[in-house]
Amino acid sequence: MPDIRDREQHSPVFVLSASRSGSTLMRFILDSHPDLACPPETGVTAACAGLVHAWDILENASVSDRTGAEEAGQAGSARALAAVRDTVDGIYGRYLERRGKRRWCDKSLGSHHGAELMAQVYPEARFICLYRHCMDVIASGVDACPWGLHRFGFDGFTTQYPGNSVTAVGSYWLATVQSILAFEQKHPEACHRVRYEDLVTAPEETAAAMFSFLGAGPAPGITRSCFRTPHEGNGAGDEEIWFTDGISADAVGCGVRVPVAALTPQVRHDINETLVLLGYRQVDEEWNAQVGRFDVRADAPRGDPATHGDLAARHGEPDTVARAIVDRLGSVHGQDVNEASAIWPAVAGQTIAIVVEGSGEDHARLRWRFPAPAERPDDGPADTTADRQPTCTMIAGPATWRALLDGEANAIAEMTAGRLRCINRRDGHRLRSDEVHAMSWLLGLARVPLTREPGRGLLTASVSDA
Repeated sequence: MPDIRDREQHSPVFVLSASRSGSTLMRFILDSHPDLACPPETGVTAACAGLVHAWDILENASVSDRTGAEEAGQAGSARALAAVRDTVDGIYGRYLERRGKRRWCDKSLGSHHGAELMAQVYPEARFICLYRHCMDVIASGVDACPWGLHRFGFDGFTTQYPGNSVTAVGSYWLATVQSILAFEQKHPEACHRVRYEDLVTAPEETAAAMFSFLGAGPAPGITRSCFRTPHEGNGAGDEEIWFTDGISADAVGCGVRVPVAALTPQVRHDINETLVLLGYRQVDEEWNAQVGRFDVRADAPRGDPATHGDLAARHGEPDTVARAIVDRLGSVHGQDVNEASAIWPAVAGQTIAIVVEGSGEDHARLRWRFPAPAERPDDGPADTTADRQPTCTMIAGPATWRALLDGEANAIAEMTAGRLRCINRRDGHRLRSDEVHAMSWLLGLARVPLTREPGRGLLTASVSDA
C-alpha cells in the first residue's frame, strides 16, 4: 500500500477562484515549483462533468423504470468515477512526463462548479480557495472589458442586470464566492484559503504557507523567480501578466473608484455579509470618499511595512499640484464667483473640498467656499460650519489634476474612468452636480476664458498635509 505522504505528493491541486482575482499569478507561482505543473486553463472539471453525464446516459439507456435507473446509477457511479480518473490521469500523465513534474494543478475559471465532483474523482486532491475583495474585482472586470462586459464568466449576469456593470460583476463575484465558501466549509481539510491582498503584500510568506499545506517542498524566492520561469501561453488567462516582471500591490483598493450607488441594495447587502466572512471591509456610504491607498482588509495590520510599504507607490507631488490649484483659484475674479453662483445657485454658501492624493498619508487638501447670497466675494472668507463640512469633495491624483489644469483631460471623462472622484453629499446620484460644474468653471477646466479684473475668491483653507 502506498505511503499517505506519497499519495499527498501525487494529488492534483485545484485553484477555485472568481475571475480577476489573481488566479493567473497563482498559476505562475504553482507552475514554478519543481514538483508542480500548472498549465493554462484546460476546463478539465467541466470535461469531467461531461464524461460523468455521458456515462450516466449510457448506463441507464436500457433501464425503463425509475427504481432500476437508481440502482444502476448507484452501481455504476464508482465505475464512472474510476473511468473519469483513468482518462484524466492518462492525459495529464503525458503532460507531467514532458514537464518532468510529479503533480498537476488546474486553475480553470468556473472550476468551483465541479469542485464536488473532483473531490470524488480525486479524494486526495487539494483545493486552493483564492479570494479578492468584491469592489476590486468589479474595477478589474470593467477595466478588462472596456467595450462591454463579456468573458470571465460575466455574460449570464450582464443579461440579468443590463446596463449595470457594477451589479452584474458584483453578482457574479457573490455567486462564485458563495459557492467556493460552501465547498470550503464542507471540505475544510482539503481546502486552503488565500486572499489576493495577502499574496501581493506578503508573497513569500503566503506562498510558503500554501506549499506547506500542499505537502510540497519549500521554494524560497519563488514569487520573484516565477516571472523568469517559462510558462505555456497557449490558453486563457490574464494577458497583463506577460508584461509584468514582479508582484505589485498597486491594484489593492482600486475598487474605491467603483460607485457604490450602482450596487442594488440587496446585492450590496449580500456582498457585505460575504465580505465579513472573508475578513474584508464592508462597502459603506463612505467607500468612495476614501483618500489615498486603501487596504480593503478589515484585519490588515496598521503600520505594517509589508502593507504600507508595498501599497505606497509614489504617484507625484501632491503639494506642488495643490499649490497650482491654489494659484489658479487665487486668480479668480470676484465677479466670476458671483456669476458662477448665479448660473448654479445651489452652490451659494457651499464648501468644495479638493484633495490631491499622494502615497501613504501624503495628501494635500484645500477648500473653496462659494459666498452665500448676502455675501460679496470681496468680503473675504466667512466663519461658517460649512467650511468643516464640504458639500462636495473632488479627489484625484497629481497626474490627473495636472492633466485637467493643463487642458489635456476632460473632467467628465476622468470622472467616468474613476480617476477623478466627486463625492457629492447633496446630490450624490448625479455625475454632473452644480458643484462640479461651478468649480470646474472657476478652475478653467470648462475652458471658459476669465476676462474680468482680479478679485478675491473665498479660499478658506490653504494647502495642508492630510
